[in-house]
Amino acid sequence: MRVLLLVFALVWSLAQAFPRIGVHEGFTRLVFDLPGKEVAYTLSQEGGLLVLLFKGVDAEAKDQVVNSQEVASVQTVPEKGQVRVLVRLKAPVEVATHRYGDPERLVVDLSLKSPTPAPPAKPEAPPSAKAPKPPRPVVLLDPGHGGVDPGMVGYVVEKEAVLDVALRLKRLLEREGVEVRLTRDRDMHLSPDKREDLSRRAALADSSQVNLFISIHVNATPTRTAQGVEVFYFGRAQDPRVLAQVIRENGGGDLGQRLTREAQGVAERILTDIVAQANQRYSQRLAETLGRKLSQATGSPYRGSFPGDLFVLRYAKVPAVLVEIGFGDHPVEGRRLADPAYRDKVAQGLLAGVLTFLANGAFAR
Repeated sequence: MRVLLLVFALVWSLAQAFPRIGVHEGFTRLVFDLPGKEVAYTLSQEGGLLVLLFKGVDAEAKDQVVNSQEVASVQTVPEKGQVRVLVRLKAPVEVATHRYGDPERLVVDLSLKSPTPAPPAKPEAPPSAKAPKPPRPVVLLDPGHGGVDPGMVGYVVEKEAVLDVALRLKRLLEREGVEVRLTRDRDMHLSPDKREDLSRRAALADSSQVNLFISIHVNATPTRTAQGVEVFYFGRAQDPRVLAQVIRENGGGDLGQRLTREAQGVAERILTDIVAQANQRYSQRLAETLGRKLSQATGSPYRGSFPGDLFVLRYAKVPAVLVEIGFGDHPVEGRRLADPAYRDKVAQGLLAGVLTFLANGAFAR
């Protein structure tokens, strides 16, 4: 009897999921049970993220790990009068939608796009021809905040300072033959909703086309007395001070606490995932290297590298860190961060850290 009850509970839980998810050979299917024909929806795709928005629907918040060939995870985000579903993709997909009645439901099938036919083979090069160059490493830079979200405001505005540093670092890395991509190249947000904004940045970090992910931020404290460099990598925050900092970077207040709890669930799963553990070790090494090189270049104290349940780092499949380049509310360091010459030193320090990390054999495509 107990077994039957457990089976019934499992079936009931799957039936209530929004969406219900099925992994099949060649495609992943999402089934959205709808309350009626009047429910409208929109579907859009931006890079590695598929977004569905349903009006007049209620659903529980949920983050479902799928790990099929097409889909990494599915997040259900209830909002006022609507539900937003964020599907994080592993690769470019073909999307097919079908709507059925009795009962009313929307079926979305996701299959990998067919590869582009290879061009005709070229004749073999003579033996004297040069060997092909190895692929260039690709670094994704994430200037934190932006648009409606200014970040910390002190002697500098965080969103402005980190964008300036990221653009300087981009130019320096490109001179060294490193390909650089940015989550934003101007004062903009990826979404006015903090959760979705961070999710889109995280989706860009989970890509087979990126080798390193560096999110750049400016620090602050209630006492306005701290200064120095700190770097975070993904993992369970142990120090209460670090946890408070993580909650602030995750949006602050109730939102920051909620997103931190979600990220903590992902951090727990790392303990049983050998691949994720290896990536965490590389991220820790990257954090330590960046922190020390940044401190050497600027003269700012190195305060250490720490694990943290940061929402923007939670799904990165490559070495990924969040670097706090200094305290913008400190009367000395904050004014330095407003100085273009000092920002050059910050960019030079980050450059040295990236090149050192890559030179030590941590780059694998």
